[in-house]
Amino acid sequence: MFPLDKLLLMQLSTRWASVSLPHLVTAVKSRLRQVAFRRLAPHGISPQQYQLLMAISEQDGRCQGDLARCTWMDKPTASRILRTLQDRGLIRAEADPTHGRRVLFFLQPEAESLVLELQDFRRYMRENIEQGFSAEEKRQIRILMGAVMANLDRMDAESGGPASGSEE
Repeated sequence: MFPLDKLLLMQLSTRWASVSLPHLVTAVKSRLRQVAFRRLAPHGISPQQYQLLMAISEQDGRCQGDLARCTWMDKPTASRILRTLQDRGLIRAEADPTHGRRVLFFLQPEAESLVLELQDFRRYMRENIEQGFSAEEKRQIRILMGAVMANLDRMDAESGGPASGSEE
């Protein structure tokens, strides 16, 4: 079997091998979203609802700002999606006893079976996206994508945006 880099070079069209990095990243994000929408449809949730629900399931009692940051959403989007999850009875909001204006979000018992199913979705996506990559290739991709994120954070900071990819 060929090493992945040779196999990829043989399979990639000239278009993908030569497109700009911003175009390629946008295409990958769009394709990932399309696949996620289709895979999540039977569960009745969107990719963004999935992200927030899983973040809450991993750590109950997170505030909206923390949830927005850890899912790379802006606060208004996170707020709208959290309201939808509340309306569906999947999460509940409680006042933070240590901070008068902060609201904390908790998973509802009704969501536990859905979260178990979504863990299977997460595993499927991770295994299949990483299929064919060696451990070293996955490490290199993570380092390179981290460098792209650092460049984007720098560019955003230069234009007055929030630092380090956080939404303030």
